[in-house]
Amino acid sequence: MNIKTIVINWHITEACNYRCSFCFAKWNKPAEIWSNPENVRKIIVNIRDHFRSQGVFNIRLNIVGGEPIMFPERLWNVVETAYENGMDISIITNGSHLENIRPFAHLISQVGISIDSLDHETNMKIGRECGGKTICLDALRQKIEDLRKVNPDIKIKLNTVVSKHNFNEVLVERFAELHIDKWKILRQRPFNGNSGISDYQFYAFLRNNYNEGLMQANVLKRHTELPLSFLIDGSDRQDQETKQVIYIEDKDVMTESYLMISPDGRLFQNGSDEYTYSRPLTEVPFAEALSDIRFDSEKFESRYATWPTQEAVYEMEYFFHLVEDDYDDFDCFTDLSDD
Repeated sequence: MNIKTIVINWHITEACNYRCSFCFAKWNKPAEIWSNPENVRKIIVNIRDHFRSQGVFNIRLNIVGGEPIMFPERLWNVVETAYENGMDISIITNGSHLENIRPFAHLISQVGISIDSLDHETNMKIGRECGGKTICLDALRQKIEDLRKVNPDIKIKLNTVVSKHNFNEVLVERFAELHIDKWKILRQRPFNGNSGISDYQFYAFLRNNYNEGLMQANVLKRHTELPLSFLIDGSDRQDQETKQVIYIEDKDVMTESYLMISPDGRLFQNGSDEYTYSRPLTEVPFAEALSDIRFDSEKFESRYATWPTQEAVYEMEYFFHLVEDDYDDFDCFTDLSDD
């Protein structure tokens, strides 16, 4: 395996305090094994041993849900076990309870926050609400600042799924105010009878929001205001100027490009209408479980390269006649990778 860093997305729970209409993290209330610390240890050791045998020593466990932060004590057990086994740790959350991870934020390298809109009515339509309350930018900013006080090196990523509800929204300027390290823009994909979104809707969102220069400038601004010892990865200011912030995932990049574990401890893979599953990772070696599903390592690597984003931007520009050449003639040279 030529991959230098592998990322495993473990959906440790289906439970969530939001009810997003296009959420694909649905398993009809499976038996969630993370309540058993021994099962957690078995899976993490299984992952570690497999990839080390393949010469891959940089392993990131990306803890997702549902909403894993709703259960901080169980989450802590997963984080601690992964840390003790030499793994890098990241978490995906809706951001409603970021304060729950503050006690162990020093062990987390990255927090991804799912935000599709900053408009109350739009979030209500999407289902990003709890008891009629939706995300507040000022409150989110304060929670992010609190995490950075505990761990100045923590990376903050925002994930936005483009849907029929938010495709006209302009978010880039307000997101830039948060000085985030990465913004991933994902196209809502067809799943479980949902047809996804049109090219017009996806490209309209990109047209309104793709401003890499603005995002990079705000990342650089944050780091130039910090002591040198606080710079991410110990890099200097020159390095910060070259880091890509906006990453775009269109539908072709998203299929069979993730390594994912379901709440009941099986590898699973996304298709057009249903999941395929492996045997349980508590019962068989990781390699055997991996043979039960389809995983495209080249697609996996492309998600962390810049060329899919460049291609998506070029397609958007061609769609709106900002360039004259068909994107089929577009030739990107694969370049830098990122987290």
